[in-house]
Amino acid sequence: MVFDRLVRFDERGMLQPALAISWQHDAQSKRWQFLLRKGVKFSDGAALTPEAAALAVQQLLGNSFDVSATSDSVMILADHPMPDLPAILAQGRYFIFRTSDDGSLAGTGPFRVAEWPAGDASAKIVLAANESCWAGRPFVDKIELTMGVDAKQQANAIEFGQADVVELRAPQVRREAQRGVRTVSSEPVELFALQFDMARPAVQDVRLRQAISLAIDRASIADVILQRQGMIAGGLLPNWISGYAHLFPVAMDLPHAKELLAARGREVSHPSPLAVVYDSGDEEAHAVADRVAVNLKEVGIAVQVSGQPAGKMTSADMRLVRRRIAAPDPSLALGELLTSFGEPAAEMETLEQTYAAERAPIDAFRIIPLVHVSESYGLSPQVRDWMAPRWGGWRLEDVWLGSAQAAAGTSP
Repeated sequence: MVFDRLVRFDERGMLQPALAISWQHDAQSKRWQFLLRKGVKFSDGAALTPEAAALAVQQLLGNSFDVSATSDSVMILADHPMPDLPAILAQGRYFIFRTSDDGSLAGTGPFRVAEWPAGDASAKIVLAANESCWAGRPFVDKIELTMGVDAKQQANAIEFGQADVVELRAPQVRREAQRGVRTVSSEPVELFALQFDMARPAVQDVRLRQAISLAIDRASIADVILQRQGMIAGGLLPNWISGYAHLFPVAMDLPHAKELLAARGREVSHPSPLAVVYDSGDEEAHAVADRVAVNLKEVGIAVQVSGQPAGKMTSADMRLVRRRIAAPDPSLALGELLTSFGEPAAEMETLEQTYAAERAPIDAFRIIPLVHVSESYGLSPQVRDWMAPRWGGWRLEDVWLGSAQAAAGTSP
């Protein structure tokens, strides 16, 4: 809402101009030129110059790239071929910014930061309309964003008219819709998966890991735990991004799971418990972890489930992880997922290579995908023209607010 990138993805996942109106590269895809849009200003009034854009890109890309400015363009030189550079710059942290004289950051997006209290996780952040936005002034004058509000409080706020937009947990969507709240959801953009710690002796036998995969009822997790706001996942990427997710098996097979356990000589009736950890601040992760434990108990695998703060999880046999899918581009999205799992990099220039790279950790049962989940929001009756991107996020530049009476079809 505050910053723009050089390029962007549209709703179909195709690259489109943003601050750069065109781009080209040399024969090796090492040297790229991005022609900048003219007449763009930062929210503090300073002009977007090639020098300012190049400085921002250099800080974000790091020293492995040489970024420079010409009279009208940003030039990026890499030391190796980068055919996907525009797609990389269209997602993640690659926003164009400027450090203002007072030390604050200014962007070229539809809003500017008016208030950002430091050191208070529950503070109210205020964004004001950027009057000089190159794409046009947003319809609303101001956005007040309150942080640190739990899911129940957010649901109450939207029901009682105390908020215009709130985040909804997956189990809340159907309930809030039944109460008359207007809800919108993205395509599935988050992955729940089990990741094994391959250094732990208890899970080094591939037959055990395969048995765990076969014992999990993904359909129940998607339909019951997540109230049909999730889709069963056999692959790391959802089918709307990859187009081949249906090729991964997802069926529960308890007899085969028991056969695998018996083949490895495991004492099914008196197993030692496996340790599973999840993010203690994530209610959905807690529910999913408990359901996994119930499923594994059916085949005789005892599990000890414990919640731990995100980023501070201790070593365990399995971790239930939640990963955000960064972009609608298969190779980029998969590359970031594999990196986050600590998996080795792989060449993914073609869809076949991407598919093979995705199969590797799944076929080895180092990672067990469970479900893909959508981002969901509750909207007040006054909200008009909500444009939720397919891959989630906030798109509020075109939103405007009508009166509650008009929304209800009554006279003001």
